[in-house]
Amino acid sequence: MKMKGENAFALIALILGIVGGVLLCKSAIDLAVRLLEGSRHTNIESLMLVGIGIIAIIASAIIWTGRYLAGGVINIVLGIIAVLYGKDAEGLMILISGILGVVAPKIKD
Repeated sequence: MKMKGENAFALIALILGIVGGVLLCKSAIDLAVRLLEGSRHTNIESLMLVGIGIIAIIASAIIWTGRYLAGGVINIVLGIIAVLYGKDAEGLMILISGILGVVAPKIKD
């Protein structure tokens, strides 16, 4: 089975977006542990990064379903925000996922 170039780019975008999103959501576990320990103080930045991670995973799935531009633009914006908040590796993965999503339909075999 031969994979078309645009599908290959979409698959790579999906994988990068999911990995970056899951790494951002990893902080949700730390947040849940703090809440269970009785800490009333929640870091709003952590909540925002978890939200970015969840939306990045959804946007990556949007890329995979064929709506390349919509998912790609969402991931580009989310990747830039994540990098600005100091999550360089995760943000770059999501950013590259978005770029691949935007470029995918332009790839011809």
